[in-house]
Parts: sequence; structure tokens; C-alpha cells
Amino acid sequence: MEAYSNHAHERSSGHVEKLIEYRTAHYAAFSEAASYFTNTPAQVKFRFSNPIICDLRGGTKVMRVGGSDAFEFFTGDVMFVPPGLEIDVDLGMASQATPIECNCFEIETDRLEGIISRLNERMTRAGNRTVAALDWSAFAVLRGEEARHLQLTSLMELFCCERDVFADLRIDIRLDDAILRLMQSRSSELLVLDHAIEDTGIRAAAHLIRENLGRHVPTTELARVAVTSEATLHRQFRKFFGTTPARFANRLRIMEAKRRLRQSRDPIEVLAFELGFSDASHFSREFRKATGDSPAEYRKLRQQPTSMLDW
Repeated sequence: MEAYSNHAHERSSGHVEKLIEYRTAHYAAFSEAASYFTNTPAQVKFRFSNPIICDLRGGTKVMRVGGSDAFEFFTGDVMFVPPGLEIDVDLGMASQATPIECNCFEIETDRLEGIISRLNERMTRAGNRTVAALDWSAFAVLRGEEARHLQLTSLMELFCCERDVFADLRIDIRLDDAILRLMQSRSSELLVLDHAIEDTGIRAAAHLIRENLGRHVPTTELARVAVTSEATLHRQFRKFFGTTPARFANRLRIMEAKRRLRQSRDPIEVLAFELGFSDASHFSREFRKATGDSPAEYRKLRQQPTSMLDW
């Protein structure tokens, strides 16, 4: 499926908004990609709630990520940015003759963590007591052959092609492959390696949250399960998950809501109650804040046909 929208605007002193970027979204059952196009010089800022991989298909941008020094982003370059970091984009080189075009793949945080968890399991089975975790403050820019190795052009082609019952599976496989290639290429920059598996208690606390999305688990209970103090619990959650326990739980609720909106016909009010939101309005506000869509809009764009739901 595709959706078209005017993505970014700038305001003049007279408060008149001017379109500066077009966005075309492509949806699969479990992931999404977007194409951005602009021919108007401007500066825009983004902040994503999930990790993203951007592939510049035309033009040149000047970027700052998370307060970094400015750097040029050229055609063919690829950039990975974790959730929460502000991306400052200078589109000053855009024009009618030389538009700037970019493909952006948004990766659900839970999916990326799942890949890293499987990596940790393999290292443990091999007798390695090192634990890998995503560095939530690090981004990476890939150029040349290193960027082409991710094969993002063919991934976008899968998003844009006509869908059949196998299409979403092919997208999932290719997306996971691109993530693995990225992590292998830039493991020293994007992953934090700890020795002696010190995070067992934190993993137990995270598991308790995952198994109880319908209620808000008190911090005291999480600390007791992790066998640590509440202060250490918060510090370790930021280290391994890049956020607080409460925000981690809310992120998981949104992830589960997205899955159920894609795969079920449950009323939105029922989803809100079962996922621990106070009411449907609270659920809708939090969901829109995280995804940019209301639950109803998200379901309409991404839910599989009835025949596939019952397949």
C-alpha cells in the first residue's frame, strides 16, 4: 500500500506555511518505508521514535545528528540513526533542476533488539560471556561499496512492487539482512560490548514488563525482580534499552498495538483497555505521538486483507 502526504513545512514571519517536502509512504504488514522528495531550499528537523536507515538517492544534504558537527550527505550514502536523536537537515542545495530524493526505512525498535538478542544467544552458546547492546547515542554514515552492500535499492523495490501472499515475508527477510549487514559492518560504532553478563537482572525486569503490558508494573517491583536498587534499575535500563522503564513499557505497548491493529479486528476500545491505557482517547494520543497516525488510520493503511488474516 502507499500513502502520499506533505511532510514538512516552514513558516515565514507572516505565519504562512510553505510546502518544502513530499513524502510517499509504502507499507508492509510489519514494516514501512518512505520516499522523500524536495526541490525547495530549506532547513528541517526530524526526530523518530524508531531506528531508521536512510538512503540518499539524489542530491546532497548537510546534516547534523544528535548535536554532531555538520557533514555532507551525498547521493549513494546511507545513514543509520537510533530513536530519539534529533536530525537537523539543510536542504539548501535543492532546486527544481536538482531535487533531493531520499528513501527512509523505519525499523521497529523491538525488531532490532530481537536481532541483537539472537546475536547474544549465539555468543553465549559459543562460550562467549560478552553481551552486546545498541549504543543509543551513536549513528553511522556508510559510503561507497559499504553503503551498496546493504542492498537498499532492491529492498525499496520490494516495498513498491505488487503484493502477493509472500511479499511481506520477502520484505522481512531482506530488511533483517540489511540490519545484519549494517551491524556487522559498524559493530564497533553501534554496539556496546559488556563482559561477564551483568545484565541478567535487567533482562528479567524487561521480561516482566513484556509479560504484563496490561498493567503498569511499579518500579519497586521491577527493582525487586532485577535484584537491584531503583536508581541502578533506571541507570541500567538507559544503558541497555536507551530509555526509562516506563517509556520502555509504553514503547512495547505501542508495538503490540501496531501488531494487533495489523492482524486483528478487535475494537480500538478493547485494545486500549487490554494494553493498559486509561481509555481509548489516551491510547489514541499516545499512538499518534509515536507513529504519526491514529489507531484507525494505522489499521486502514496496514491491515492485511480478510483472506490473509484468516489464511
